[in-house]
Amino acid sequence: MHRAGLTSEEIKQVTLVVVPPVTSEQTLRAAQIDVAALGGTLRDKALERGGIQPLFKDKDLFGNFSAGSYVLTDKFIKNNPNASQKFVEATAKAIEWARTTPQSEVVARYEKIINARDRKEDTSTVKFWKSTGIAGKGGLISDKEFDTWIHWLVDEGVIKEGQLKVKGLYTNEFNPFVNEKK
Repeated sequence: MHRAGLTSEEIKQVTLVVVPPVTSEQTLRAAQIDVAALGGTLRDKALERGGIQPLFKDKDLFGNFSAGSYVLTDKFIKNNPNASQKFVEATAKAIEWARTTPQSEVVARYEKIINARDRKEDTSTVKFWKSTGIAGKGGLISDKEFDTWIHWLVDEGVIKEGQLKVKGLYTNEFNPFVNEKK
């Protein structure tokens, strides 16, 4: 809203409502909300049905970046270093497999996994899968991903400039791709 030029007074008139991602499209189409945050396959499936327009994508605002991370507590890592290493290693390899494998093969694997779970899950959204949405090779994290949110928190007045530093917020220590270039 800031980027679009709205004033603080105009922004205060907007009511933010938390809606589960899987029901955001339905809530939008029922005119219970005016704008919905739809991402990935949920966005693409909604756009295919027509009648809605994207305002922007995260990539338009921030470029290529990863918006989320897995989190292990320091205590868990200290008490379970082998499990921590194996979890990060397996996750990194799965991310890199999905990043380097043809889309049709990844989609087929996802459909196979979903169907094998035998939970009566809908696989129709899987065909919209494009990527992991993870910028770094094998899920490597960079300062940029945290700087984005630190700057936002400062701009919103939640924290003071310099109150939170990127150093120490994350580690790539267990990632097997740490010594490779992105």
